[in-house]
Amino acid sequence: MLKIRAIKLEVNTASGLFGAEYSFTNGLNIIRGDNSTGKSSLFQSILYGLGFEELLGGKNEKTMQSVLKDQVEFPDGKLHPVNQSFVYLEIENKEIVTVKRSITSDARKAQLVDVFSGALLTGNKKELPSRPMYVHDKGGASDDTYGFHLFLSEFLNWNLPEVVTTKGELSHLYLQQIAPAFIVEQKSGWSDFFATLPYYAMRNTESRVVEFLLNMDVFENEKRKQTLSSSKQQLSNKWNSLFFSFNKLAEKSGGTLRGLEQNPSIINNFGGIYIAMLKDDKEITISDFNEQQKADLVQLEKQQTTTVGNNINKNEEALKKLTDKLNQLSLNYEMLSPELNYDNEKLKQYRKQLEAVQEDLRKNKGALKVKSLGSELPAETATDSCPTCHQPIKDSLLPSEIKQTPMRIEDNVSFLEAQQKMIEVYIEGQEKVIKDKGKKLIVYQTQLTETRQQIRDTKKELVQDERLPSVLEIERRLNLQKKVEFYSRVIEEFAQLIEELKALSKELDRILSREKDLPKDFFSAEDRKKLASLQENFIAFLRKFNYQSKPFEAIKISSDNYIPVAQKMVGEQLFYNIKFDSSASDFIRCLWAYYTSLFKTSVAFHTNHPMLLILDEPKQQDMAIGNFRTFLSELSQFRDQQVIVFASFENSDGSFTETTDGLKFSLNRIEKKLIKPMKQY
Repeated sequence: MLKIRAIKLEVNTASGLFGAEYSFTNGLNIIRGDNSTGKSSLFQSILYGLGFEELLGGKNEKTMQSVLKDQVEFPDGKLHPVNQSFVYLEIENKEIVTVKRSITSDARKAQLVDVFSGALLTGNKKELPSRPMYVHDKGGASDDTYGFHLFLSEFLNWNLPEVVTTKGELSHLYLQQIAPAFIVEQKSGWSDFFATLPYYAMRNTESRVVEFLLNMDVFENEKRKQTLSSSKQQLSNKWNSLFFSFNKLAEKSGGTLRGLEQNPSIINNFGGIYIAMLKDDKEITISDFNEQQKADLVQLEKQQTTTVGNNINKNEEALKKLTDKLNQLSLNYEMLSPELNYDNEKLKQYRKQLEAVQEDLRKNKGALKVKSLGSELPAETATDSCPTCHQPIKDSLLPSEIKQTPMRIEDNVSFLEAQQKMIEVYIEGQEKVIKDKGKKLIVYQTQLTETRQQIRDTKKELVQDERLPSVLEIERRLNLQKKVEFYSRVIEEFAQLIEELKALSKELDRILSREKDLPKDFFSAEDRKKLASLQENFIAFLRKFNYQSKPFEAIKISSDNYIPVAQKMVGEQLFYNIKFDSSASDFIRCLWAYYTSLFKTSVAFHTNHPMLLILDEPKQQDMAIGNFRTFLSELSQFRDQQVIVFASFENSDGSFTETTDGLKFSLNRIEKKLIKPMKQY
């Protein structure tokens, strides 16, 4: 339980000390003050002391009222510039601590928080041990020595759960995100459910907050689901990176990757993944390719280096073979190059067709949309009438004696969607063909370059002194040795990548197995009891608060996000936020009922709720006094918990008496001004 025991505001001015001091009890506490007396300043100071001022739309001292940081007006018309100001907040949960935080101070920044061990405001001791902490800075929710919000969560015995961010990462739920479920601010808080919840790039935050406050088992199941989803995303990223490395290695070796898909999958046969090399217009694995090169190298090394004269016949024969090879490679290149150009042009045409079909589909869908909304198509031809002479025409090129019914817009849309899918398949296939042919063309280019160089070297040796050693043979041996070493390194790198791939495949297998182990029904029996209680309490409060916009049987608590939803008509399956079909005053009743039912359900099931409800001016939209009295009457039933209500009661003693007569509550009355001269101790 989080109990607010007392608050003290100290405002030092050039004219002396000003401020205010109030204490609170269990049960219903009413803070009554007319408009402009300082109720909002007191409410905001409680939030500020807890580090929850983000509910007001900002951080630190800029969220506070002018009277606490700029100048005090007292009495009317006389201004006193503020030199420094502090908030003291005494809170309790089994033990008592007092929080001190500056609003304006030359010596202290607003992020600094002093935490005193004990009741500094209501106790007898005016000197207590304290330790400095900080808030609204990196580490404020995680530093186990100085992080104030980590201290506060431990003070509340809250083990804050991890939730998934929009980036797929895990992060702890923040206290500031939980606070809007039990603290409702006046300006924005009554506009929607959890209206002041700060945005921290987290998914489904409202749902996670309710699950935590109700201590639902589904939270752990949802966390497991989100963790697995995050793990799959991370694995997918690793897989894509590894796939890129495989392709890069294949291109580096002049080959093509075979047997590996870009999307993650469980692999049972890793032997089917290899780099394919082109040799004599046939694909072989890079391992076989290198083995053949090794065999050629061994054969060369067995031979003694001969002279140019001894190799004349051999070189002439080699020259002839190289020339034939060059001619064949040139022919292959010249045949493949136009094919590739044609395929690229074909791909362009497919893409143009796709754009045209997509444009037609967009127009037809637009026409279908306005037609479904009840509009008549404006075109003259839509009515089989010539737009110029207004004579009847047939929308067909078939002879008039043949009866033919044109396609409806719905049929056009279906036909165009099918065409779009078909062209997309063509494009995907064409891109693969172009990619494969492009790689093959690069291989031909490389082989052409190598063959031409071999021809030049062979011709050069044929005209050299016959007594010299054969340089060509020496170079061939050295080049072959370099190639063997290069491809051996590639094979080693490929083997390392395969090991990484094996690990990812096993990890994917584990993730998919854990996914299958997830319960199909995420709600436990206890969760269903809590949700049923939440809904039962919500409907009961709606009845008591005189809600009239929708039949009660058409209202329920959503099992997806735990927000009240309604049916347009009883019996329909389509539900939507109840806000959109409630009058302004009825939606305020919804908010009353929701936060109170969440509170009551939490009390019944002893959940993580702080057992505190703070409401700033809940009487919105000129709510009837009778309904407001009923609301306060229900709040007064929480006698072992704490409810603090800030209200003006229409600046009327009569309205206050009519609303509260007979209710059990503690009253703090703000007379004229909150901030007044104080006695300096």
